[in-house]
Amino acid sequence: MQTEEKTSQVLKYTYKDINAAMDSIRVMFDMVRLVDVEECREVSITLDGELNFGRECYAIWASDHRCANCTSYQSCQTRTKKSRIEHFEGKCFQVQSVPVELTLKDMTTYSCNMELITITEDDHYDKETDKDVWETSGYITTHDSLTGILNWEGFCKNARKLISDEPDENFLIISADIDNFRYVNSLFGNTKGNEVLVGVARIFTELFDKKCAIGRTGGVNFAICTTNESDIASILKNIAEKVSGLISSPSFRLSIHFGIYDVDNSNLPISIMFDRSYMALEAIRNNQQMIYNYFDENMMQKAIHEQQIINDFKKNLRSGQFVIYLQPQVNKNHYIEGAECLVRWVLPSGELLPPFEFIGILEQVGLIGKLDEYVWELAARQLSEWKGTEYESLYLSVNVSPRDFYYLDIAKIFPALCKKYDIMTDKLHIEITETAVADETSGNMATLKKLHDEGFIVEIDDFGKGSSSLGLLKDIQADVLKIDMQFLQKSENEKRSFVILQSVIEMAKKLDMEIITEGVETVGQLDFLKNLGCSMFQGFYFSRPIPVAAFEKIIKDGFENL
Repeated sequence: MQTEEKTSQVLKYTYKDINAAMDSIRVMFDMVRLVDVEECREVSITLDGELNFGRECYAIWASDHRCANCTSYQSCQTRTKKSRIEHFEGKCFQVQSVPVELTLKDMTTYSCNMELITITEDDHYDKETDKDVWETSGYITTHDSLTGILNWEGFCKNARKLISDEPDENFLIISADIDNFRYVNSLFGNTKGNEVLVGVARIFTELFDKKCAIGRTGGVNFAICTTNESDIASILKNIAEKVSGLISSPSFRLSIHFGIYDVDNSNLPISIMFDRSYMALEAIRNNQQMIYNYFDENMMQKAIHEQQIINDFKKNLRSGQFVIYLQPQVNKNHYIEGAECLVRWVLPSGELLPPFEFIGILEQVGLIGKLDEYVWELAARQLSEWKGTEYESLYLSVNVSPRDFYYLDIAKIFPALCKKYDIMTDKLHIEITETAVADETSGNMATLKKLHDEGFIVEIDDFGKGSSSLGLLKDIQADVLKIDMQFLQKSENEKRSFVILQSVIEMAKKLDMEIITEGVETVGQLDFLKNLGCSMFQGFYFSRPIPVAAFEKIIKDGFENL
């Protein structure tokens, strides 16, 4: 995690103001330039926001490879300002490297460095010493020590040279990722894992022609820059077949996926080209029917949308754009006893975003805990507002995801909320999934027992979807089982499903647990479940998730008479 001190050293500009900013700085230095630290090239921004690459940044030292101890590279990687002094041909170069984040025309960000250089006469210049400094081999800095192919730095440099040397040629940037490689090391050992990586590099080298750049970008990721050949599909299929043959095992098959970016703008940094190819790869990662996928602009729009959600999340949380909707939980006499809290995002325009638009994105970047905490607080506050009103007897149920147990102190947060809003613990129900407590070594069961002992009602959602349901019931302190009607509908054998559901209901009763059946949509389903012994229901038959005010209104209007 970056510290505030480090983050504050990053200069942020848009493509519209970067050139004016550099002009104002130039009066204080002999040279001011932007450097792409991945490709080791000078870069400039046009008024239209296009990136143009110039000479290799180390050309001022008359060197043919990245300078030793490059502060621009260090500065960009650490996001902090770096300084150094270089001596070359009787000159002393004082270099300050400052990380820069540019917002481009399409709203994507581009990281580079601004170098501020002061040049003075060098009183201690020694030509032979200077020569020794720069004439070191660049092979180690540009090649992967395991596979012998290019590393990321070398790939960027060679891919740029290929594209620049043949401007009329159409190139592809291809990303490749070995699927589930972690199992290779655990099943066959690290030595075999290294053999596989070397084998993949060899296959790439054999099947692509000489006019291409092939690199290992880290871990199990590879990159290829090649001409847009008409038979690229057959080449990739051939590679996939050969890669699968690197491990001979009846229980494990090695597979690989590819993402392809058809280079339509050669001025883009190689890193951005690669990112676009990787977006295409990510879109088919779990698809065993497709081994390659081309990048298209829809992916970019999706990525921009996701990044916008991430960037604005905390601001939107503070401004109250996230609200709770309530879905009633109704007993067999059609009285509402409580509701499940479900989050919705209300945009300033009034448009309502459903959870699938943002929950997965927030989970990927570790922000879901912040949202869950916010929802829990809204629920506690609502229960407090209902005190002394006709809604005082109602409870609210909130969801706790498996990730919340790892990143939040659940055992402290919920009691603190009840104390803060002066509400009874049995009014704030805690809804979990089986996966949250399936790992007995996680300590989550102990957390739930503590909350249960303090009076919180614990509900197990999606009961029956996990692999250890009965074992959990033996140990977990839970009060409610939630079963979805899909449990019956997805089965081809309704009779067997009926027997299982009936047994679960009888078992729950013997364990003094309540059953809530979700997904009830028709009166026929409701009557069927009542005959089985279910006494609590939730679903569209009664109500969709609705705003708090609408929920209060249906109680006032005699919802129990439905």
